[in-house]
Amino acid sequence: MPGDAVEQLFGLQGEDALLAQLEHQINTLPEREKLSSVLETKSVTEDLIFVKQAESVEIRKNEKRLELELSSIETRLKEVDEKLYSGVITTEKEAKSLQDEIGHLKDRQDTLESELLEILSQIEDSTTTINELSSELEVINKDIQVLEGAIKRNENELRQKILEAKDRRGETVKVLTDEILKSYEAHREHFPSDAVVRFNGPTCNGCHLTMSAMETDRIKGLEVGALTECSECGRLVVR
Repeated sequence: MPGDAVEQLFGLQGEDALLAQLEHQINTLPEREKLSSVLETKSVTEDLIFVKQAESVEIRKNEKRLELELSSIETRLKEVDEKLYSGVITTEKEAKSLQDEIGHLKDRQDTLESELLEILSQIEDSTTTINELSSELEVINKDIQVLEGAIKRNENELRQKILEAKDRRGETVKVLTDEILKSYEAHREHFPSDAVVRFNGPTCNGCHLTMSAMETDRIKGLEVGALTECSECGRLVVR
């Protein structure tokens, strides 16, 4: 194989190695890993907001129930109080019954008002938590936009380099014979980054194992630029 063809073959291998490296860089962009982590945080935060909002709905239902019951008690207290002092009560037993009812109603009223104060405190805490989580979510969404923008920019730059490498590869392929290309592609399936190595004495530049003296002499006897295989690993060796 002529010297220029040898260099073209190594050039082809270099472009293939570069293409693999660029694809790896695209798939392992540090921003991509960060984005995955931030998206997970977003999901957790959204779930927390959903839970807190559901809790808030239940708390407000309890608030409404207490307010309705308090309103009913207030109405009943007013009715009983008016009846007690209306002058229509003629017996002590009736008056005592109304007074007892007023006492029970006021006790219940005190209990409900205490419960309502606790509910109002829970509503305040819930609202504060939801607002804080919502603020965190806004920051997270901004971080996601920044990371997605960085990923897009970096991907575009790397893909442009891939296109350029593919163009150079295409030009290199044109000057190599089908036989050489077929052999190279077959070996590249087993050795993606270094299917072809230069002969440099008894030690293979691919597997770094030492060939036998007989094998070394055999390769030395080949024409410069000839292709053969390493007896140890099977890589293509250029004499």
